[in-house]
Amino acid sequence: MSEGTDRPPRYRVSVSTWVRQWLSELADVARARGDGAEFVAALREFDRRLQIYPQFGDPLVDLSQEEGQIRLGIVPPLAMRYGVLEDHRLVFLAARPVLLPKPLNREVEPT
Repeated sequence: MSEGTDRPPRYRVSVSTWVRQWLSELADVARARGDGAEFVAALREFDRRLQIYPQFGDPLVDLSQEEGQIRLGIVPPLAMRYGVLEDHRLVFLAARPVLLPKPLNREVEPT
């Protein structure tokens, strides 16, 4: 038996032009505030997860026209809402992604 033949096909990820433009703007904001590398890493991780297991996000709404859901995924510093159509193995991003607030770096004083 050959390796890799038991893997299910990947989900196809469709990103609207509007979302692509917004992600580019968010990347600029992330670079300016000092977490550009983390933003790029989060975007890559989103791409990976959405292709192999888009159910990682929390379900928000069941779709009524086709079997699927709108979900919310978070990979800091990025949060995205996306739709999953199971029958078509399709993920679509059409809602504006959100750049999460940068965590405060608080040093804990020893007690």
